[in-house]
Amino acid sequence: MKKILVPTDLSPTAELGVQLAVEIAKRCGATVSLVNFTRHPLGSTFSATGEVNLHEDDEENAFTLQLLQSKKEQLDLLVQKYMDHGVRFEAAVVDSKFKSGIDAIMSQDDVDLIVMGTSGEENAKEVFLGNHTEQAIKVASVPVLSVRDGFSINEFDNIVVAVSVITDNQVADGLEHLKKIWSCFNSHVHLVHVRNRKDDSNIILDEYFTRMATIAGVPKFSVTILDGDDPAQLVSDYAEKVNAGLIAVLKNSKDGIFRIFGNRFTNRIIKEEGRPVFTLNLQNT
Repeated sequence: MKKILVPTDLSPTAELGVQLAVEIAKRCGATVSLVNFTRHPLGSTFSATGEVNLHEDDEENAFTLQLLQSKKEQLDLLVQKYMDHGVRFEAAVVDSKFKSGIDAIMSQDDVDLIVMGTSGEENAKEVFLGNHTEQAIKVASVPVLSVRDGFSINEFDNIVVAVSVITDNQVADGLEHLKKIWSCFNSHVHLVHVRNRKDDSNIILDEYFTRMATIAGVPKFSVTILDGDDPAQLVSDYAEKVNAGLIAVLKNSKDGIFRIFGNRFTNRIIKEEGRPVFTLNLQNT
């Protein structure tokens, strides 16, 4: 893993994403790239270590300059706070709306993973547009790892992956993206599938998911088939049972839109369990 992107609005909630990214970067040798998206007229990027070519007596832009300098200082403080962890940092204020900014970075930069702190809540506007985590998932070609209530990095040696039967080898493709995590932590990957119909063959399902894990080159894995009417609860209970550090969800959305916090399954996992959730939109890969 080379680079972890951490979008931040500089709030305490967003700092959870910084904390998790730093712990992953320490183990994977990645650079942590902190980005704050703020619309401003001073160019596409306002570097956290650069200079601003604007006079403070320019009344029209004085407020903008003050705002950006404040954000620059906050980014600097974040970098300084975690610098002693031995992790490389980049930081910038980018002139863009959140979604278009993420999309631009995906097309221009070599990002392997997006990590975001999230409250899991939506305001009235986000009910229609999606919150920032959802917007990132919609456009990102890399996984989005969201964290709400904190994390136990020592439990990342167990990862639960909620999987469904998807055409072609897309499950294997998703597991290969998860390699960014399991290879750094030498994790055991628990593939968990909740059957929709009791007449689905356990043997066939086990063979299918075993083949997907083998194609993806997962060295340590197991396949568990569960029955029940509440998939979210079953997956969460299983994650608790094996002390999983995170839950991964591999989803396929034809239009690229799936409401992670509007979706009952993922919504309950994040809001009730609080574990970090690794989500990959297979349509973007």
